[in-house]
Amino acid sequence: MALSPKQLRQFAIWLVISIAFYGIGISVYSNLTDTDIEATLGSLNSIGISGWVMIIGLSTLNFLLRFMRWRDYLQRLGYRIPVLLNVQYFLGSFAFTITPAKAGEAARSLYLKNDGVRYADSLAALFAERLTDLVAVVFFALGAAYIFEEWRWLVIVAGVATLAVLPLIHAGWVRALLVYISNRLGNDSLQTATRYLVSLLDSSAVLLKGGALYRSMLLSLGAAFSVSLMMYVVLTLLGVEISLPLAVGIYATGILAGALSFLPGGIGSAEVVMLGLLLLAGIDSTVGVLAILMCRIAALWYSIVVGIVIVLRLELAPPRKNRR
Repeated sequence: MALSPKQLRQFAIWLVISIAFYGIGISVYSNLTDTDIEATLGSLNSIGISGWVMIIGLSTLNFLLRFMRWRDYLQRLGYRIPVLLNVQYFLGSFAFTITPAKAGEAARSLYLKNDGVRYADSLAALFAERLTDLVAVVFFALGAAYIFEEWRWLVIVAGVATLAVLPLIHAGWVRALLVYISNRLGNDSLQTATRYLVSLLDSSAVLLKGGALYRSMLLSLGAAFSVSLMMYVVLTLLGVEISLPLAVGIYATGILAGALSFLPGGIGSAEVVMLGLLLLAGIDSTVGVLAILMCRIAALWYSIVVGIVIVLRLELAPPRKNRR
């Protein structure tokens, strides 16, 4: 059992809060707009099995591409984790997507520790994953930023801030400054934390340079496009005519806003931004809400359910011996 009872309890609390937040949000929206919740939710079935298979398939493709990147990261750092086991650790962490800033996804580090993977290395891989994800989302958000001038600032600020991080990761002066500050303060705990942070930066630098960076960026772009494409597919299935770049850009901008909000899973902020952009694009509010619900079910809640199932399996499985 890699997770403590306290961690599982905190996860359960965030899960309940997220579900309640969604329910309250839908109820408030329906009261403000006189929207029939039952009619809206019932129309989810109108898409048909083939439509849902297509949408869920895009979300699954997103998982696959992200796992390929994750496996590459660990191999680049010198670890060879059995694929089936690694997949479980990776997908299981999706259960914790609903924690603030998705910080709970670091739970995969707890499982990987049993296979000899240092926390500094697994957390560095998670950091590199988040950074390349953000770059990819910013890239596709440009589609909406080009059309909606009032949202360009969000994309520009996020893009500049993200790209500014890359040179800092490789800068030797950053490490020297951290060590200098910790030594000056003379606190043993702080010095230990600084050494750990420097180790994390060293591992991150390995993953974010040369061929490793280019390959991970290609996989990140593919993953971000596959999940953002859901918005275009859903709107098309609902009979809405919209350009592919705009639909993809609207979804990506919503996800970007959700990530920058640091709310659990971006819940609330992502939906509000997506709906605002869909309304600006001239799409009916009821259709817009339905499209957002479908996309979030297929991307966010589908991943959470998969993660919960796998975490239960991992937690109930017999203890494994340390592999290294």
